[in-house]
This record gives sequence, structure tokens and C-alpha cells, in this order.
Amino acid sequence: MKMKTFLVLIIFASFFSCSEKKPSSSNPLDYITDTTAISIDRKTETYTRSIQYLDGDLYWWNPNRETISVFDLSSKRLKNIIKMETDGPNGIGRSLGFYIVNPDSIYVPNTGYKLNLINAQGNKLEDYDYGSYPKLGGVISSMTRYSTTFQTNNLGVIYLGLEDLRNIESSDLDKQTLKNYPPILSFNKLRGTFEYLNFRIPESILKFKDAIEFSFTSASSSLFLLHNRSNTLYGVHFSGDNFKEYQLQSDLLKNFSNEYYNSPRMSNSIEENMNVAFKSAENLGLVFDHHKKLLYRFGWPGEEISNDKDAMKFGYTPRYFTISIYDGSDFSLIKEFTLPRNTYLAHHYFVDEKGLNLFPMHPDNPEFNEDEMVIHTFDFSELK
Repeated sequence: MKMKTFLVLIIFASFFSCSEKKPSSSNPLDYITDTTAISIDRKTETYTRSIQYLDGDLYWWNPNRETISVFDLSSKRLKNIIKMETDGPNGIGRSLGFYIVNPDSIYVPNTGYKLNLINAQGNKLEDYDYGSYPKLGGVISSMTRYSTTFQTNNLGVIYLGLEDLRNIESSDLDKQTLKNYPPILSFNKLRGTFEYLNFRIPESILKFKDAIEFSFTSASSSLFLLHNRSNTLYGVHFSGDNFKEYQLQSDLLKNFSNEYYNSPRMSNSIEENMNVAFKSAENLGLVFDHHKKLLYRFGWPGEEISNDKDAMKFGYTPRYFTISIYDGSDFSLIKEFTLPRNTYLAHHYFVDEKGLNLFPMHPDNPEFNEDEMVIHTFDFSELK
């Protein structure tokens, strides 16, 4: 009888020990669950500004070649290269990223105020002129860099970011300006028409006296706009009629400043401007994980940069970045990490069924191999 009681106690102790939540690791690399390596050649560039994952395939923009490489991640092979012609009857001009609806429905914005529709062979099916909508002449892009990728409600409407507000001087920003310049343009695929979304940035943004530009992502019924130089997040219903403002918490992204925006940039050298810009915090993008109901926020915490650094190179490939992970239901902060230096490419990410995927392909990474695309999959679901 004593032996049976002893065994029962052991079973109960084992059960509670296993069910008790283990302390979460502070090392982001402990959350890597998978590594994918794909051989590439010179047809695929090792740095891009636009990535998209769809149904097991990874689409990778090669802007210098005007192509999109399509990789089958399960077989780890290149399955297609979509050539985008710039001139001629099939020409779509100079592309500014892309957005995949399905393999034969790819929307490509260009520098000529056109939204082009092409198929998997790169054939132009249609083009749509949006030139009358940006009131200050800015073009529209769809890029992973700073998360300007188009979003969709999956009901035939695509949402595009307008950048008029970022081109207005701080002295001219006021309540009326915010009303005059809508931040979102919607595109109805069936009708082939554009219209402004019925949402305007609230005047609370004016307190920062900084450039007004945003990163974008979306969940089941809402768009999310993250101000690039603050903790302000707007959740906007796809209809544009309702929105909610959040202040995201962060212990790593605190050093926000409007010094760069208000500095005499035209009279400064590139090195001086770079130092002013990068010594302050900045949001580098965000993406919503529909599978794990998490919001990932990428950021630069701010750091003094030596003048011997290549300004353009550093802007594209900062030496490191942070990840802040939020609960997708209320955007409460769950965990934050600073990634190891000179390891991962900023602005390169995608979400799939397994988690968040990053690329340890920083040009200063000693393990970087230009003949190989490497993807690390991170699963942060146990943090919830």
C-alpha cells in the first residue's frame, strides 16, 4: 500500500513538473527550430528589398535584374524566375517591389505611377494608373524594407500606403494637413479602381514633431500602422471607419528623437546625416503572425556610428536589430531580444506555418556564403 502511495505521489510530482511553465530563454538563438539552406547562383541577389511567402514558395525580388526568384522551400530548389520587362509591349517600367495574390496574379508598382498585373511568366495582363491620388507626387512601393508591403482583406481589396505626409515639413504639419492627406489607398481588384480609405491619422501624432511615415501589416479584419519613430500603433478596420491607437511597450526601443528630421540635412555631409539618423531609435518594420497570433516588431535601438562606415551600406544592412514580440490579441509585450551583431539581414523576414523566418546572411557574417540562401526559423509560441 505504501509503495502504491509512493508511486502516485511520483506521478503527480512528475505531472506538475512537466506542466509548470519553464523560464523563457533570453537568447534568441535558443528559439531556432529549423534551418533551411538553398543553393543559389548569380541570378539571385543576396540582398533584396521585397520578400513574400505564399503556399510553400518564397518569392525574392532581384531589383538589379528586374526578376523575381521563386523557391520551393520543401524541395529547397529554385522553381521559377519571373522576368519583368521594363520596355516594349510587355514592359512594366522600373518596378518598386511586388505583391503576390496567387502565382498567376502578381501586382507590381512602378516609378511611373502604374500598378501592373503580371502572371508567372512575367507577361503583363493589365496596368492601372494611380497617378492622381498621391497629392504630392510620391510613388507607391510594396517592399519588405520598412514593411511597406501591400496588404489585403482577402475579399478583393488591396491596401497601398501613400507617403504624402512624410514629404511635409514639420512646420507645416497640423490638424488640417492630416485631414488633407490620407495615408491609405485601396484598390478593388474586380473593378480595377482606386479610392482613399476613410481613415486619417489622428492629431496625437503631431506631438512627436517628426516625419510621419509608417510600417504596415494586417490581421483578420484590420490594418496596422506603426509610426517609424515612436511606439504608436494604429489598428484600422478594413472599412477605414474605425480605428484604435496603441502605445507599444519596449525596453529596447526608447531612444526616439526628431533630431534628424529637424536637422539641416541639405547642408550636412552624408556621414553627418548618418550619424544623426542612426544614433536614435527607429522602427524597421513589423509583421503579424496569423498562425501563432503574435506581432513581431523589428527595430534599431540607436547607436553612435563612426564616420568611416559606408553610409548607404549601413542603411541597408545595420549591424544588428531587435525583435519585440507582442500578444496578437491586445498587443501586450511578451518578450524582446537583441539579435547577435553582423549575423542577420535587417528587413529580410517572412512568416509561415512554422514561425518567424530570418536570414543569417549579413555581409559581415563570417559564415556568409554568397552561393547559398540560409533561413533560420524561430518559434516563439511557447512565450505566450
